[in-house]
Amino acid sequence: MRSYGYASTWRRLIPGHLLVDADWLEPVEDLIARPDIRSRLRQHDLDRSYPRDVVEKLWSLGAGTAFDPDTATAAQIGALNELLARHSGSLAITIGVNGLALLPVYLRATPAQRDLVRVRQADGVLAGLLLTEWSHGSNLSRNTATATAIGPATGGDPSVGAAHRYRVAGEKHLINGGTEHDLLVTLLRLGQEDGPSTAEELFALFLIDRDDTVRPLPGWATLPVPAADISGVRFEGTLVPAERMIGAPGEGLEIIAQTLALSRGGIGALASGAVGGALAEALGYASTRDVYGGPIIGLGAIAEHLVRMRALDLLVSATSVKATVLSNAMGTAATHFTAVAKYACCALAEAAVGEGRAVLGARALLEETHYTGFVRDVLLYGVFDGTSHVILDQLRWRLRRFAAAAEAPAEPVARLADAYAAAPRALVDLARRRSRPYLPPIAARCAGLATASGSARVRDLHRLVSELCAVCARVPADADDQAWWFAAAAILAEAEALLAACELVDPDCRRALGLTGVHPEDLEGALDYALGWRCPELLGRLESLADDLGAPVTSPPGGTGADDAAADPVTSGRAAAGWTAARRRGRRALTGVGPGSHAERSSTEGLPS
Repeated sequence: MRSYGYASTWRRLIPGHLLVDADWLEPVEDLIARPDIRSRLRQHDLDRSYPRDVVEKLWSLGAGTAFDPDTATAAQIGALNELLARHSGSLAITIGVNGLALLPVYLRATPAQRDLVRVRQADGVLAGLLLTEWSHGSNLSRNTATATAIGPATGGDPSVGAAHRYRVAGEKHLINGGTEHDLLVTLLRLGQEDGPSTAEELFALFLIDRDDTVRPLPGWATLPVPAADISGVRFEGTLVPAERMIGAPGEGLEIIAQTLALSRGGIGALASGAVGGALAEALGYASTRDVYGGPIIGLGAIAEHLVRMRALDLLVSATSVKATVLSNAMGTAATHFTAVAKYACCALAEAAVGEGRAVLGARALLEETHYTGFVRDVLLYGVFDGTSHVILDQLRWRLRRFAAAAEAPAEPVARLADAYAAAPRALVDLARRRSRPYLPPIAARCAGLATASGSARVRDLHRLVSELCAVCARVPADADDQAWWFAAAAILAEAEALLAACELVDPDCRRALGLTGVHPEDLEGALDYALGWRCPELLGRLESLADDLGAPVTSPPGGTGADDAAADPVTSGRAAAGWTAARRRGRRALTGVGPGSHAERSSTEGLPS
């Protein structure tokens, strides 16, 4: 792995055996880090121009092989997403949507359809996924763009022969690649040409080649990813052979649900790349910016922002990596963890970029600086591929299940260990397997890992998730306050992020899970900081939710009372994680100075009072 500025935490945490066949990754990393390419990408953003020249260079280096319908893996696509997002959100989303659009192909396409996609991809043709319509947003079941079945072709058209066709009409909006991408995976309502429709509630997916009847609509000027092609498409009687339907009539919405279940882990990788890139920029700026007689990284407040960024970088990376690992091992059975990655990675990434913005000050808002790209682009990931509210709605139902099973026996770590050790699996094979969702209650997973590893960090986290489940279990069965449950689900998502970080960094957890490779010992300080910072913050939010129920948190399960400091989750969280010491270690690792040191005192001389 090459290192440009701050080494990628995502790449350090992903099990190395999942990327052994990604021969294209290092050349692509070399290319994208070149100053001239970075300059080109920045200019594309300023001009709002599609980065076709850079895309072509990526394909010439073999990046397109990551999407081969027969060999594409979750880890390779995630690695490409993370790498590109470290440098350019516009480029990352342009390439990332190609992988998103091809997921239905991996899920249900015929061998002939996969062959067609392989040829198109080899020729540099990118795919787009056409789902949403302006009037209906995320409610795809209300879409009105149609594919109307018509009879056998007449007039001896040799390109169609006797096959039935579909005539496509209608518009799709907010489409990434609506103008520039030529292979269009499109969700359409089915209809009949003659007589009343018998399939008016059925949807299907079609693989459509752009031709003169596919009209691009004006692009949208977006705040994030300004160089990406986010526009619309109008179909004006487009004829599509029946053999271009992916799956069977009526399966369109089902395939899309499975597609989104897999894709959301990839959004986590995009968010992870954005945080890694932002942290590298913030570190570089703070290490060289001299305002008061020395680099500002020696100032306590600046160092604190950077230590928080590093902790958030770890949480985002670990959550994304865990979702990628479980997707590779379990396919759509890992839906819960990809949803967690979609919500937690995006929310924490926004917080991390905000910390870096405080480091750069006004310079973070100048179009000519690289950091402003992260300020803009990180806002997209939380609404791309399903808004945060859609994801929280899914998580709240799982939290209800976890709360009902708060006293479940400890979950053995064997299945999780097998997932981390699983060989790379092609999405085309994995996506077609049918298995029950992997959804052990979070308290049972924490308890099992704490028992198997003996980790004090996980025992502390177990107290937090147990209290979360206990509070949720007190909600009356007939109560359905959506805002309350969304707030609780957000706590669950971040607790899952903390658990993922423990699994991948804590040495005792790594041994229990059989994780090999280089132990990221230098990340333990970031883990301790994250636990000592976020656990009390989450417990404070949980206190507020409990107050809404009229039953405030007093002590975690097994505690002896509110006066027992060892049982108090806030006190326990700070003590077990050694938060004060973790802050000192984290700042010293980044700056070479600690709170109260001579270097820090001298660096503040001349500060305005």
